[in-house]
Amino acid sequence: MKDEILRVANVFKVYKMDGVTFTALDGVSLDVAAGEYVAITGPSGSGKSTLMHIIGCLDRPTSGSVEVNGKDISHASDRELARIRNTAIGFVFQQFNLLRRTSAVANVELPLIYRGIGTGQRREKAKELLVSVGLGEKLHNLPSQLSGGEQQRVAIARALVTDPQILLADEPTGNLDSKSGAEILSLFDSLHNSGRTIVVVTHEADVARHARRVIRIADGRIIEDKKVKRS
Repeated sequence: MKDEILRVANVFKVYKMDGVTFTALDGVSLDVAAGEYVAITGPSGSGKSTLMHIIGCLDRPTSGSVEVNGKDISHASDRELARIRNTAIGFVFQQFNLLRRTSAVANVELPLIYRGIGTGQRREKAKELLVSVGLGEKLHNLPSQLSGGEQQRVAIARALVTDPQILLADEPTGNLDSKSGAEILSLFDSLHNSGRTIVVVTHEADVARHARRVIRIADGRIIEDKKVKRS
């Protein structure tokens, strides 16, 4: 595939606990190109969360190779994995993972602090992104002063603040009501239309339908990988 941002080749992930071996991923291979909107879906225990952790540089495969933006992460050091997470991947989680006693704008700034970006520059970038997700009037609100949908918008702005190559979302509407969930998915549609590469991990068919490509996993294997045409 041309212009791959992500390449997973024959990846196995095996866990051993109390003398029992469990294969969570069983020879998974896939490529994701720049600008794609991909949903990885499957039931609980299918291996999709394990794959997400490996794609997101939160874990390493037992065997096989994973390249993120051309960098093989399969045997990368913890420090190198942390650097890739901060530069190449923007995370959106089901639980939002916002600092509770910190304003929206300060939450969005956080990844730039780790990069050593100066206060003025990172504050301006954070404000710009919050405005872009419709929260320009709530820059200084704490998470407790925001609805669930608004908290997820803050999380999306935080994920985008480093201008990552991949936006990786784990069940992004799982904690939202249907209206807020639809608004978040509409925001993802807009991000994709602007050229963002999005990978969503979900068990919800309504979420997967927004993607342009759906990869289905069962028992640690890819059982379907298809393009989806949207009207």
